[in-house]
Amino acid sequence: MNTRFLEAFVWVVRLGSFRAAAERLNLTQAAISSRIASLEEDFGQKLFDRDPRELRLTAAGRVLLTYAERMLEIGSDMQAAMRTNSELSGTLRIGVVETIVHTWLIDFLNELKVRHGALEIQLTAEPTHRLHDDLRRGQMDIAIQTDAVLDETIRNREIGLMPMGWVGPPSATADTALTLAELAEQPLITMTRGSQPHLALLDTCRREGVSPKTIHCVSSIAAIIRLAAAGFGAAVLPLAAIRAELAAGTLSIIPCSASLGPLRLVVSYRIDPTNRASEAVAALASEEALKFALGVGAGMATPGRG
Repeated sequence: MNTRFLEAFVWVVRLGSFRAAAERLNLTQAAISSRIASLEEDFGQKLFDRDPRELRLTAAGRVLLTYAERMLEIGSDMQAAMRTNSELSGTLRIGVVETIVHTWLIDFLNELKVRHGALEIQLTAEPTHRLHDDLRRGQMDIAIQTDAVLDETIRNREIGLMPMGWVGPPSATADTALTLAELAEQPLITMTRGSQPHLALLDTCRREGVSPKTIHCVSSIAAIIRLAAAGFGAAVLPLAAIRAELAAGTLSIIPCSASLGPLRLVVSYRIDPTNRASEAVAALASEEALKFALGVGAGMATPGRG
């Protein structure tokens, strides 16, 4: 099967028209129509319902879209892997969230140095919303953070999940699980306002019908660790980011009947046909996230769908 036909199909869906897809791929509208017609002939299925106002996917089109996106992603990975022996140079601006700093950032940077030593890295650690802004404005090339960036010039790849938990000093350990109402009798500590841990805390409180008296929002995981260890409140954190403190007994997991969803991790990078460094390094980030998840186990991290 010709992947260029699948690429045309995916861009028609993403942009909502044959004309826009033709402009995106530097093709004529007739060429796009021909590629879609070839796919429909190959599968014996109609992929779009067309009317003057709207272009809609058929049921067969929705099924094909899932597979087409995966095949294109695999093709991109294959190309990146085949280029790993080629020397990358220049400057690459990488932004990460705090959770990456406390998990697999050092391993990632070391592997990057081994594979692409001529590449100069400029590193920034910021909350997700700031990384999104910098990526959209072209002030950053790669962002490893928690949410997909909705922009046609940016590609996103899910690279893993990290369970979050309630943590506090060793004295906070209980024989039975606390309710969220009981836990919220003390201050709650989480990360920056609008971050995934902060939103997960608010969603859990709404679900449980609990209104905490105090929520501290702190941008630094290191600061949250110190506050929680000193007993200033119960903290919501990705467990993988504090595995050393849990192992040492500096912090302990507080059993609570109110569960928190996992922290999602996404690597987002700008699409630049003239410079494949971002794509290759994003593929390496996905590889390191997978290695980390396999190394620490499902209780700390699980692989992404890639």
